[in-house]
Parts: sequence; structure tokens; C-alpha cells
Amino acid sequence: MKILKIISIIAIAVLSVTLVSCNKDKTNPDLTKSVTGTYEGTLTTNNLKTTSPATSDITKYNDYTIQVHCYGDDIDTTFMLELYEDGDMMRVCFTDNDFNNEYGHNKSEDHHMMGDNGGWMNWKQHLSNDHDQNDKHYGFFNMKNHQFDYTFKIESKSTNYTQEFSGTLK
Repeated sequence: MKILKIISIIAIAVLSVTLVSCNKDKTNPDLTKSVTGTYEGTLTTNNLKTTSPATSDITKYNDYTIQVHCYGDDIDTTFMLELYEDGDMMRVCFTDNDFNNEYGHNKSEDHHMMGDNGGWMNWKQHLSNDHDQNDKHYGFFNMKNHQFDYTFKIESKSTNYTQEFSGTLK
């Protein structure tokens, strides 16, 4: 009888841990699954009105952060972005120090884990909690067209311009 009680308690504990783990996975999905891969496209330089072929390799860092490696004749850069769901779009924003360098302030504490129903924060929540009205964002994934667009700000002592990558998932 005593052994039966111990086995029952252990079974209930294992079941509880399993249920909690499964619920966590449901509320915090892997946002990177739908955007990782290689995007082939073009890089357009605004001040020259020229285009050249370019590629962006998107890899997972964690469930809501990606690493972007964009390269071609006119560019070779690697950086991190956080993902935010927004209907048929997956919006992106800077991480940590890059966020602070661009906007002059930090994100809210636990900024990505404060979403509705305990899930990841969505785009509207991110804008409301972490941004001022005039803050600019530089990229997005169009989930229907499997497209990635990102605008790079190029700043040097002699000139400032932008380069825009637009590519589709291969």
C-alpha cells in the first residue's frame, strides 16, 4: 500500500511536469521556423540608383531571434534581429545594444515575454512598450510571399546612404 502511494505521487509529479512543459511550448512558439533559410535577391543603393545581386542567410539564434548574414558585391555584414508576429508579416527589430544605439534607450524589462496569453509579445505590443512614435524600423518578412526586405543605413565621414535588400526564400 505504501509503495502504491509513492508510485502514485511520482506519476502525478511526472505528469505535472510534462503538462507544464507542453503548455510552455504552445504559448511560446518558435518564431524562427517560418523565416530561416536563404533569400536570394537584389541590393539597391539609393544614391546611385543601381542594383546588384545579393543573398541573405537567416539562421536561428533562439526561438525569437535570428542572425542575418547579407552578402553580395556591395555588402557583407552579419547582425542579429528579434522577430515579432504581425498578421501576414514577421516584423524585425534590433537586439540589446543595437537597439540602444539606434533609439537611445533600452527595451522594457522582459520585453519579449510579455505578450497576450503568456506568449511572445506581438508587433503592436512591441511598438507600444518599447518605442517612441518616430522610431523607424528597417525590415520585415512577408510570410505569404516568402520575402525578406531590409534597409541598411550606410554612414561614413563623406556620405550617408541606404542599401535595400529584397529577396525571396529559396
